[in-house]
Amino acid sequence: MSNLIEKVEEYILSGCTYKENRAIGIEIESIIYNKQGKRIPVNSTEEFSASDFINMFDLECKDHHSFVTCSLEPGGQVEWASRPAFTIHDISDELDVVNQAMDRTCSEKELTVVTLGLDPIYGPNDIKLINQKKYQLMHKRFASSGRLGPWMMRNTASVQVNLDLLDKQDAEECGFIAECISPFAAMLFSNSPFMKNKPVGVENMRYQIWEDTDPSRCGHFIDHGIKSMSGLLTQFSGYILEVPVIFTTPDQQNEAGYFDGTIKEWLKDLNEKKILNDEDIKVALHQIFTHNRFKKVLEIRSADRSPQGYELAPAAFWIGLMEKGNVRESLLETLTRWTEKERIEMNQKAFTFDISQKGPMNKTILYWLEWFAELVYEGLDIRASRLNIKTEKIYIEPLINNIFSNGVFSFQFQDKFSKQNMTVKEFILT
Repeated sequence: MSNLIEKVEEYILSGCTYKENRAIGIEIESIIYNKQGKRIPVNSTEEFSASDFINMFDLECKDHHSFVTCSLEPGGQVEWASRPAFTIHDISDELDVVNQAMDRTCSEKELTVVTLGLDPIYGPNDIKLINQKKYQLMHKRFASSGRLGPWMMRNTASVQVNLDLLDKQDAEECGFIAECISPFAAMLFSNSPFMKNKPVGVENMRYQIWEDTDPSRCGHFIDHGIKSMSGLLTQFSGYILEVPVIFTTPDQQNEAGYFDGTIKEWLKDLNEKKILNDEDIKVALHQIFTHNRFKKVLEIRSADRSPQGYELAPAAFWIGLMEKGNVRESLLETLTRWTEKERIEMNQKAFTFDISQKGPMNKTILYWLEWFAELVYEGLDIRASRLNIKTEKIYIEPLINNIFSNGVFSFQFQDKFSKQNMTVKEFILT
């Protein structure tokens, strides 16, 4: 067991390549409707599909001499993954090219990009799954593991932030910060105002879906006994070994396999046969869906898909908070004083949007959001000086100002909808 834990930990830390100059990346998922307000199908059919979209989008980018990485999520959501970059400005330049290519593709095929974290109209039974064995196995698992399991793969969209790790201490500090603050981020970046043609009210629905997909592999670190910053990476590496396998490493035909047992049992079997390799550990780590997870980076998954123009705000939020020095010291000094009970209660309070609720240390959620915002700005100012770049606050400050003035995007869209005499579909397509 300890040998396997060490192998998982070594794999994660093998991504520590840039020393003090941390690279960052972002992944943006988008749900796409056709002109009739239907989800474009994921698999190739007589209709224009998400697979067709990817091919057309790729040609658009190549025609403009740009290289981008796009892929399909299991329900046909289109995901763009940025290249690793040392500043958000570089990611912004790449995103501009992506948005232009996406706009041209959507204009030609009369498509609408639904920039929300949850499909506003359709349920999981309305959406066919991508034709890959890996996702069929995931569906089988999630159909029985959680009340909202089927919604996760087909109906949600997010903005994921990837942070390179500098060393083991950095990994544990960043992981702990993300763990404590993720419920606040899930509220701040909530953008899922509708579900099955109805407003959701105060419910934070994408967050709820991910919390109720599979208790063994979702939720927060603390739900799995990973409570402290000290030894966090080793604890995480041990935790994943106890999770049931969904699929195994694809074969030469790119078909995933099946193993009836835990990840520990599967990897142990490979290790005893002397065929365990990095790809197997990578596949194992990709079967963990906690709000934050380690791969060769720290992947932070707490933000809904942002409205257009705000896509890079989660990246600025997290990179500002992770800046080493005074910001991190201030954060850790405070976060380590939060009790386990306070953290667990806060994770539950993020199910709804009442920011007047009391959070840790008997201070309101609004108080903490304002405090985090101040630290983000301070961290980004330090980054700008250290890297000799223009400030990256331009990517987060408009969102903070908007939300503190008008409420989270989920509320804003519901309020706007309530003043219109139209259906949710009409609202989305206008």
